[in-house]
Formats: sequence, C-alpha cells, structure tokens
Amino acid sequence: MRIELVDEAMTRKLGKALAKSCPKSPFLVTLTGHLGAGKSHLARAFLKKLGVTDAVPSPTYTLCETYPISKKLTVSHMDLYRLEDPEELEYFGFRDLLDHQGLLIEWPERAGPLLPTADLDVHLMWHDVGRLCVMSAQTKKGQRWLDELKVPSAA
Repeated sequence: MRIELVDEAMTRKLGKALAKSCPKSPFLVTLTGHLGAGKSHLARAFLKKLGVTDAVPSPTYTLCETYPISKKLTVSHMDLYRLEDPEELEYFGFRDLLDHQGLLIEWPERAGPLLPTADLDVHLMWHDVGRLCVMSAQTKKGQRWLDELKVPSAA
C-alpha cells in the first residue's frame, strides 16, 4: 500500500487512521525511513489517537516510552537509532515486551536477529515535495489491519 503524504497534517491523519484499525491485542509495527522522514511524528499521532493524553516524546534518548492504553493493551514506542549492539536489548527485557504489548519500533534493523516478523512494516521516505509511505503486512494480523484501514485523503 502506497500513500502520498503531502504535509505533516497528512502524516498525522495516517497515524490516526492506523490507530482506528489497530488490533486490540499485542502487535509489532516497524517504522523505517531516513532521519526526519516522519516516523516519530506518525507514531505520536497514532498514540494520541489511541488515547494517550500525556506528552509523547521521541524515545531517541530513552530507547523506549511505554503507554498504558487500556486494561488489555499497553503500547511501547521504541527508537533503536542509538543502539550499538542488538544484545543491549536483552538487558532491557525486550523479549518480554514482544509477547505482551503493542510495539512501534523505529530503526528496527538495529535489533538484528532479535526482532521477529513485524505485523506491519511502515516505510517513510522523501518523495517530490512531500513524503511517501509504503506499508506492507507481514502477518495475517497485519493484513487484517491493512484491510480495515481507511486511508485518509489529503483534503
């Protein structure tokens, strides 16, 4: 699925739309793209739409920010950009997070072989004067998510 993101407002709309069709059970979303392509911006809109009322800082320095969404769902937003070795995730309890909550992971390639198959891969890139988002489902859960997604329009 390819979506043109003409401005930041469109990126926010996409984040909100992804939250509306989000599974109510643990999930894994990988967010890839160049620095400044909008990964954190999309994640912030996603989390706000899920009901996070506090500030949603970028986890660039903390590695992980966790948000209780409901009694059944917690979502962690991770940014692995500063990770030097995938083994560092073991100290963090990464394997436990995988089975028990929703995960949004920026720079997933830094996790190496520790990262299982994502439900949804979201790739943001610069395109013309805006950005392009390419999403692909990697699991049945991810495919259901995309099937239910109502793609926002630029208007």
